[in-house]
Amino acid sequence: MNAPRQFGQHRLTTHKSKRLMILWFAIFALPVWVLFDSWLENKNPHMWIFMFLLYAPALYMLASCLRSRLHIYENGLIYQSLLGTKTVAFKPNMQMYITRIQEKMYGVNTARHVGVRLVQKDDTVKIPSSFVDMEEVIEILLDYQANTMLPTMTQAFNDGKTLNFGAIKLNNRMISVKDKKFPFEQLSEIEVDRGVLRFYTHNNSGGMLQKGAAYVELSKVANFDVLNHLLSQSDALDSEDDVKIH
Repeated sequence: MNAPRQFGQHRLTTHKSKRLMILWFAIFALPVWVLFDSWLENKNPHMWIFMFLLYAPALYMLASCLRSRLHIYENGLIYQSLLGTKTVAFKPNMQMYITRIQEKMYGVNTARHVGVRLVQKDDTVKIPSSFVDMEEVIEILLDYQANTMLPTMTQAFNDGKTLNFGAIKLNNRMISVKDKKFPFEQLSEIEVDRGVLRFYTHNNSGGMLQKGAAYVELSKVANFDVLNHLLSQSDALDSEDDVKIH
């Protein structure tokens, strides 16, 4: 795959899971077999049309699986899909959303899904959990975030600029959660609990969210590691008010 020179060294090429393709074919195999058995008995020519329409989603998934490739570089990526190819150059103002979903059945962990969404201005790229090696993809993205985005955003934060973390806006004086502003002196605690980022103010009591507090799902927060670093290192927040991970 030919990539722009500024993308730097190639880090990883991955593809969609073949297990997913097998699963889709298995899901649609039974109804198609029933129709085929009916055709053997009745010789109805229209049954072939129904069988094709019923199996069309599985054929689409097969084509998508065979075509889709993700090429990751130090400073960019190339995403080949069934509908075309998208080239993304990483920039320091990129919003990186990482979602991890743990499925459970009767209290037992059954499957884990990891998804990535990259936003730059009006351009959005979604990397679905159907790709294999998603943890390696995330590791490469977080390397870029730590080495390039963090220093740039830290300097902007120190200069008093407002940074956009999706559902959260932050500068060195206050934090805005869903357009609700909290000066740092009002905050008593910030914590992460079960995929939710919670903000407590001095107006709260009893450990419950009271008037003046707010929360937001981590899936709606871009560049969380950068946000965590800025909050933890900010001189405007006391050490006991750093983000706490539970």
